[in-house]
Amino acid sequence: MKRVITKAATALLAFSMMLSVASCSKGKSESKSNSGKKISDDTPWYDAEIFEVEQGLDKSKEAEYAFSRFVGSDDKYVILLTNGNYKMPDNIDWENYNYADYSISVISVIDRATKKTVKTIDLNKELSDSEYAENARYLDGKLTLIYTSYDTTTWEMAVKEKDIDLESGNVIGTRDVDSPGVFQRSFKVGEYTVESEAVWNTETSYFILNIYSPDGSKQQVEIKDERKNVFEVSAVIPLSEDKALVIAYVENGNGYYELDLKSGKLTETDSKDYEWLDLGIMYNTLNGPDGNVYYTTPAGISKIDMKKKTDEEMFNYSWCGINRNIMTNLQLADVSEDSILLCGDQYIMNPFTQTANYNNADFYLIEFTKAAKNPHAGKTILEMYSSYGYTDDKTADVILEFNKTSSDYFIEVTDRYKSTVSYDYDDMKSDDDMEAVWLNRSAELSNKLAMDIMNGDGPDMLLDASSYGQLNNPNYLADLTPYIGQLDSDKFFTNIAEAAKVDGKLYNLPVCFSVEGIQTDSKYAGKSGIGFTTEEYAKFLKETLNGTDVISSGQALYFANLFNGMSNRFIKNGKADFSDPDFATLAEFVKDNVQEKSKDWNEDGEDDLGYSTYAIYGYTTSENGLAMYTICGGYFDYFRGLEELNGASAILGIPSADGHGPTVNYYSSIAVSSQSANVEACGEFVKMLMSDSVQEDYAMQGYLVLNRAAFRKAGEAAVDYYNKAGGVDINQYDQYGNPVPPKNKLKFNYGQVDELENIILACKDMNTEDAAINLILVEEMQPYFAGQKDLNAVLEVAQDRVQKVLDERG
Repeated sequence: MKRVITKAATALLAFSMMLSVASCSKGKSESKSNSGKKISDDTPWYDAEIFEVEQGLDKSKEAEYAFSRFVGSDDKYVILLTNGNYKMPDNIDWENYNYADYSISVISVIDRATKKTVKTIDLNKELSDSEYAENARYLDGKLTLIYTSYDTTTWEMAVKEKDIDLESGNVIGTRDVDSPGVFQRSFKVGEYTVESEAVWNTETSYFILNIYSPDGSKQQVEIKDERKNVFEVSAVIPLSEDKALVIAYVENGNGYYELDLKSGKLTETDSKDYEWLDLGIMYNTLNGPDGNVYYTTPAGISKIDMKKKTDEEMFNYSWCGINRNIMTNLQLADVSEDSILLCGDQYIMNPFTQTANYNNADFYLIEFTKAAKNPHAGKTILEMYSSYGYTDDKTADVILEFNKTSSDYFIEVTDRYKSTVSYDYDDMKSDDDMEAVWLNRSAELSNKLAMDIMNGDGPDMLLDASSYGQLNNPNYLADLTPYIGQLDSDKFFTNIAEAAKVDGKLYNLPVCFSVEGIQTDSKYAGKSGIGFTTEEYAKFLKETLNGTDVISSGQALYFANLFNGMSNRFIKNGKADFSDPDFATLAEFVKDNVQEKSKDWNEDGEDDLGYSTYAIYGYTTSENGLAMYTICGGYFDYFRGLEELNGASAILGIPSADGHGPTVNYYSSIAVSSQSANVEACGEFVKMLMSDSVQEDYAMQGYLVLNRAAFRKAGEAAVDYYNKAGGVDINQYDQYGNPVPPKNKLKFNYGQVDELENIILACKDMNTEDAAINLILVEEMQPYFAGQKDLNAVLEVAQDRVQKVLDERG
């Protein structure tokens, strides 16, 4: 397969994937549901004010890229640093070129009381062309700029600091930093200050901690392990007046270290002592003046109290009238018993509108003040479960609208179900490994939700829980068909809604969906014209793809995916029947034509971390550029495929027994518990998601939606947008980090919108993943693929085990 990934990106990717690993930690215990509870006058509620901050950019110039970061705050000021560059004219005079004319490097000083920018300091006046502002710190009323300086002859880098007087904006001191690292952030621990520095080498990465004592003395200690990279120091938590717990994200999970602030001694400690901490979603921390540590999560703000050994949510984003998706991306700047200050960048992400701006973000402050009385008092809480507490921007808007307009009910989003599935990051080396982890995670969470729903302690609604297949049962979920009504096929993709039904019932509504298949030229399709039988795909694989499949999975997981696309043939009304000849057809194809295991991400022998394009981008392209395995979730994905494949516009079904068309996957879904406090009230929320305006907003954000008019409007806007942009940015870079333009420059047209619409209309089957059943198939089919057992013996055992699981569900 063609690998489309940069060496520069691998370390960052490792970090991001490791965060997902950390999210599968034990963490804090799961709380009880608030479903059905009445909101009282004293139920927490926060009034909120949003302030857009002036970043100090030159209004006479157009910014090409600008990024602001929070530096620090106190009772008087909030400080931020903005870096970037202005657009250069096409006819620039390079002989008289001045770097500072196009560089953005500004300190903004914001008054805490008025939330207005009272001063901007142009750092270009203090930095040369070979110097760059990396970061800044603001502590105890002192502002310090951390910058790198390059020797233009040797290109050796040195780290330096400048102290800046806030009143005059003048530099009052400059010094060299005798350290190989670059400042990252500061932590207050009583009278001590601990600063972290990152050191990135070609071989490894580690961190340095600088400890500043009350008397002004400094000590330095390294967090370093030659066997694994250290990616971040996420928290320095006070244990006493002169001791702290340091938590670092390392290559195989989390590292715990006890730091003696007096002696500077750092000792690795047993993680079991801190299993009660929910590190998986600890995004950014703030050491509060009360000695506790606060941190943001996708669901809200939590507080760590080391004395009580508690890690509890102190503010849920549902407890205010602000779009929760906005707050997910912000940083915690200040917190007290009655007020909270968040700040950060906000990018406008609607790609097909004139307001879209991916490179230049506005910077906002949001101040929350605890209200004397909850304005929703008297309403009944409906709990919406979302994995990790995430909601997309539009769903968050609809939740706010529901809460505003409903006189009786209030939706509260929670993330209280956590997976305990754990694994060593070092052991995850392939697409198979990655998929196996997520199957185990989904199976565990599905079981937890099923038990709680049956016991009356489950959520009322489940967002994006379609992979929890065992819940597709009237004991757990309500049929949503009455709430979407009889859909008109001229207005909606009714075939997608029908494909989503299980035994005739719509348990998960595909608010947005994706299309899974093989993008290629339509001439390669089998007799059905929309897909491949297993025999036809074997021929396509051998003759067109030169024997190398674009589906990267190994045999067991490959088979599970084929099964998911046809599962309604093999499991009906709670009965498993694997004697269907189609089951054997799939199994025999996989045994004869599919690799035993997926390719190791480091198989090519590179000395850096490597990953498949499927693991990163969700697609895989053949070496000869004739086909791509894709999970197409919108026009970006479809047009990217057109560019990659020089205009090949068909998306054909993955191999199946009957040659059916592409498979539908859920992209965003909503389900309602059949044990909800009020199914009808939840149904009203479902109706809101299906409104014309909401569907259009989803479509204009780039997603595939059920509403055909919204789909077409977004499609025509996408054509105009990507033609104007000069193509689809698929984030490819060469080994030096330079962007690589699309190899096939195409002019998109509205006819391609028609083609994608016809592809969607050809979809009749939903990929109904049931993790528990998939895990059984992966285990039981493997001996057959390895030639250790015959197929009949395997089918009998697999069917028996699956049936037992189905019977247990009722």
